[in-house]
Amino acid sequence: MALLFLMSLTLFAAGLMLQQVLEMYQNDTLRDHPEAVEALKDSANDNADAAFLLATGYKEGKVGAIDLESAYRWYIKAADLGDADAMLMIGWLYYQGDLFGGSDLKKARYWFSKAADKGIDEAVEMLEILSS
Repeated sequence: MALLFLMSLTLFAAGLMLQQVLEMYQNDTLRDHPEAVEALKDSANDNADAAFLLATGYKEGKVGAIDLESAYRWYIKAADLGDADAMLMIGWLYYQGDLFGGSDLKKARYWFSKAADKGIDEAVEMLEILSS
């Protein structure tokens, strides 16, 4: 999973190591550190792992209230930067349809296909389900 690779990244603009931000995320205290969230946003503009962590933080309400629109935006950024797990999550957002007022299986299939092409087994399974 992309989160495992976060440990190897360099310092954030706020002087926090990504490992510290990940620990805040895991301890559910990231929302209590706005400087860490801002540093994560700065890094997420050109770092797929940081964008994925930020997206998941919005999706799970770990950077404040649950915000699926922000989650989607950051998953798109991570996917544009090549993150296969983000592609999978976008597929899930379209499949579940919570953000879009209903599922869009065509778009879900597209994103699951992109993730499957990068070797994500769960995406392959979802494509099989969608094909049956």
